[in-house]
Amino acid sequence: MKRRNLIWFVASALLAVLAGVLAMWILGGGGGFVGGSDATPVPMQTVVVARAPIAANDVIRVDYVMLEERKVSEVPSGAFVSVTDLTDYNASAIRDIAQGQILVRGDDVYIPDSGTEGNIYGDRVGIALPAEDILSKWGAVLPGDHVDVLFSMDVILEQPMYPQDVRTLEELQLYAIERDQSLDKVSVLALQDLTVLRIIEEPAPEGQEDPEQPVVRSQALELLADPQDAVVLKYLLDSGGMVSLAKRSADNQSLFNVQPVNINYLMLRYGIVLPQPLE
Repeated sequence: MKRRNLIWFVASALLAVLAGVLAMWILGGGGGFVGGSDATPVPMQTVVVARAPIAANDVIRVDYVMLEERKVSEVPSGAFVSVTDLTDYNASAIRDIAQGQILVRGDDVYIPDSGTEGNIYGDRVGIALPAEDILSKWGAVLPGDHVDVLFSMDVILEQPMYPQDVRTLEELQLYAIERDQSLDKVSVLALQDLTVLRIIEEPAPEGQEDPEQPVVRSQALELLADPQDAVVLKYLLDSGGMVSLAKRSADNQSLFNVQPVNINYLMLRYGIVLPQPLE
């Protein structure tokens, strides 16, 4: 009886050992069921990734990025596969890019439309506009946007700007404003459909940067403009007036026929009547 129990015990132990060996052999790929030399290789793709964090609006330099292999299933549509596609065309970051992040055209990176390969300016010029209006300062204007330039300045007006809009003598007497050659403000839509090439930032003073108390540095927009428009923009800036930007669709290339606006225009358009003086 004891011998029979011993035989059953030894047989069970041998079966358990064989089952363990068989399981390890199968999991190790010995039987060709899983893995092994016949396993299908995972397809890989070489893409451009950020070598270190890249701040929004920074021009992407060659030392900011590197090539790295990633699984094809992880590569988004529009990913860059060549560093020169970025560095040769003054590409800039649309938003903050994390270290190791794949760079994607349109989502993370803006490349100016050169018109001529290797030349982002073509027959136009790039001119800087200080980012002092609300849209620019608060980050609503990005590289690739199309903008119009509005401008307000003080001028001398001695008569209504549009007397042809006054049809009768009564209307002239009603809307006429006495002028003593004092300054009056006028607003104009000065330039239309300019492209924002990039956003540039004032360099940090060397050796004076405190990580705990960062210095707020001024920014400017580099606009792509015709040479004549660039001269107009310089005159407006040098005149000391107020410049604002209006965004437009990139597909809208219309030039609007817009009249200048001052107090006379508002009174004539909206029928504002001056109050009669008290007797």
